[in-house]
Amino acid sequence: MSTKDKQFLTSSDKETSYPDSNLVSVLQKNAEKYPEKIVYIFLEDGENEKEKISCSEIVKRSKSIAAYLQRSGEKGDRVLLLFPSGIEFILSLYGCFFAGMIGVPAYPPKRNKPNERFTAILQNADPKIILTTSKIKDELQAHYTQINLLEEKTILAFEEVLPEMAEDWLEPEINGENIALIQYTSGSTGNPNGVMVSHANIIHNSECIRLSFGFDASLVGVNWLPNFHDMGLIGCLIQPAYLGATNVIIPPLKFLQNPLNWFKIMTKYRATNAGGPNFAYEYCVSKIDNAEINNIDLSSVTTMFCGSEPIREKTLENFSEKFSSSGFNERQFYPCYGLAESVLIVTGGDYKEAPAYLSVDARALQENKLILSTKKEESRIITACGYPWLGMTVVIVNPESAEPCGYGNIGEIWVKGTSVAKGYWNDPEGTERTFRAFIHNTEDGPYLRTGDLGFIHEGQLYISGRLKDLIIIRGSNYYPDDIEHCVEQCHPALRVNACAAFSSDIHGEEKLIIIQEVQRTFMRDLNEYEIFESIRNAVFSDYNIQPYAIILMRSGSISKTTSGKTQRYTMKNAWLKGELNMLASWEMKAEQDKAGPLIGYRPEFLHEWMINWMAHKLEIDPGSIDPDKPVSSYGLDSITAVSLERDVNAQFGVEWPIESFLKENSINQLVREGMDILRRREK
Repeated sequence: MSTKDKQFLTSSDKETSYPDSNLVSVLQKNAEKYPEKIVYIFLEDGENEKEKISCSEIVKRSKSIAAYLQRSGEKGDRVLLLFPSGIEFILSLYGCFFAGMIGVPAYPPKRNKPNERFTAILQNADPKIILTTSKIKDELQAHYTQINLLEEKTILAFEEVLPEMAEDWLEPEINGENIALIQYTSGSTGNPNGVMVSHANIIHNSECIRLSFGFDASLVGVNWLPNFHDMGLIGCLIQPAYLGATNVIIPPLKFLQNPLNWFKIMTKYRATNAGGPNFAYEYCVSKIDNAEINNIDLSSVTTMFCGSEPIREKTLENFSEKFSSSGFNERQFYPCYGLAESVLIVTGGDYKEAPAYLSVDARALQENKLILSTKKEESRIITACGYPWLGMTVVIVNPESAEPCGYGNIGEIWVKGTSVAKGYWNDPEGTERTFRAFIHNTEDGPYLRTGDLGFIHEGQLYISGRLKDLIIIRGSNYYPDDIEHCVEQCHPALRVNACAAFSSDIHGEEKLIIIQEVQRTFMRDLNEYEIFESIRNAVFSDYNIQPYAIILMRSGSISKTTSGKTQRYTMKNAWLKGELNMLASWEMKAEQDKAGPLIGYRPEFLHEWMINWMAHKLEIDPGSIDPDKPVSSYGLDSITAVSLERDVNAQFGVEWPIESFLKENSINQLVREGMDILRRREK
C-alpha cells in the first residue's frame, strides 16, 4: 500500500511454500527430486561446454569438500574462497554450507603485489582456512608469504578433494539463523564491508526472486556476472540450485571480449532469463554490429533483469530497438532494485508488464522535491523498480530527522524484513549505524538504511540517486549520475559509462570536478580544447553550473567496483593527491596556452602509453617499470599479453604480430618494432 501522508510500501507476509529453513536441506531435497537435472553448465571459452553438473552430483561433491574442510576447521569458521569463474567456486561455497562453515567469496589477488581490497578482506574476515585452486595456492605462498595476515591460516587446494571423502562428512546442526556467507560489498576498496548473510536471509530472498520473476524449475539462465558480486552470486548461481533449475555460466572476461557470445548462448540454450547492470546493455549496443545479430533469437527470454545502478530509459530503448529483429521487445526488461545488505532483491514489479517510467522536473529534483513534468528539456526520466515482496517493507525517510517523507518529497530508502542481513562482520558501529535505524519517536524498526535516495509513486519505488554522492553547489543538489550522463553524450570522443563527477572544496566553496575517459580511436588526433568546450557548454546548458576542472583520461582509467559502478570517492582522492595520470586537463582561470599532450606516432608517446597501460592493468607504479626488462617479468601472462596486443593495435592502428607480445620483448623493443611497422606502412 502507499499513502499520501507518508511514502510507504509493504507486502503480504502470508505463508509461502519455503522448501526448508537452510540451504543444505534445500540442496539435498532437490537432489532427491531432480537427481539428474543439470544445474550448472560452464563454458570456459564462452562458447563450448567444459563441465556440467547435476543436482545429485552437487550434493555428493559438496559433501566431499565439506569433509575436507572439517579436517582443518569446525562449524562457524570463516573460509576465504579465491576462485575464478567456474563450477569449482560454487561447489566450494556449498561445501562451506555442508560443513557448517561461513563462506567468504573474494576475487583472487594479483600475483605480483598485495591487493588493497584483498588485504582488507583478510584483515576483516580473519579466515581460518583459504580454499582455492592449486595454481592460486602456489602464487599465494610464493608472493604473499611476507604478509603476516597469512600466518596461522590453512591454505587448501580444490584439486586435492577426493570423491571418497564424502564418506567422512559429519552433518552439522544448521538452522536458519546460522551465518552462511560473508558478502563483501563492492563499493569500498580500502575498507570493504562484510555483510553477514544467514541461511534464512538467502532462503527468504530466493523466494522473493522466485515469486517476483515468476521462476520455477523450468528456468534456464545464461549469465556472465562475477561470482563475488551479489547479483551474480545470489541471482545467477544460488537461485537455480534453490529451484532445481539450470544456469549456463560464461566467464565475465569472455563476455567483455565478445558480448555477442552472450546472445548466441541464449539462442542455443533457449534461455528464459539473463541480465546485468545498465552499463552491460549500453556495452552490447555499442560493441555489436547490426549485421552480427541475424541469427540471434531472444524470443524465449521471459525476463532480462536490469539493476545495480541507475536504469536509463534511453538504454533500454536502444537495446530493444537494436534486438527487435531477434524477437526482443521492451516488455521483456525487468527493472529491479536491491543491495548486498538485503542479500539481493528489495523491489521488483510484475514481470509480465512493460517497464514504467516517470518524467519529473529536473530542477525540483535538485531540491529533493518530486514534481511531474511534460517539458522534455526540463525533465529527467526515472525508471520504476517495482515493490517489495513477502513481508518486506520500504519507507522513504528524511535522512537527518528520521521522519517519514510526505508525498512529493525525496528521501533515503529504508528497508525492513526477513531478507535484511544481520549486519557487518566485525563492525558493531557500522552495524548499529546502518542496520538499526528506527523511525523518529516510534518503535518502528529496525530498518536498513540503504544510503540510496528515492520516492514512491503510484505503488512503485523510484531511485533518484545516492545520498553520499550528492553534489551540493550553492544550495542546490545535483546528482552525479545525471552530470556524468550529460558529459558522456556531449562529444563523440568520450566513452560511455566512463565518467566521474564530484564536488570539492576550493577556497571555501564547493566546485564541480569532472574526470572523463577518451575513446581510444580518438587518441591519435585528439582535440582536447574542443572537448573541454563541449563539456562546459553541455553542463552549463543542462544544470546552469560551470565545472571548475575537467580531466581527460585514457580508456580504462576510471576506477570501478566489481559490479561496474564508478568509484567517485577513489577518483576524488586521486585527484586531490595529484595521482591522476592525465591525458589533458582544463582548469577554470588556468592558463590555456599550455602545451598539449603527446599525440600521434611519436615513439615517446607509444612508449608512455605502453607503460601506463601495464601500470593500470597490473596495478603497479609506472615509475617501477623498466622499459628494458621483458614485459613478462612484471607478471604479464598470455591472456594479458593478448589484451595488450589488442588494445595497442586498436590505439595506433598498427598490426603488431601477436608473437611479439608473447616473446621476451621489452617495452623498448616493442616500440622499435612498432615504429618499423609504421614506417614500412607509410612507404
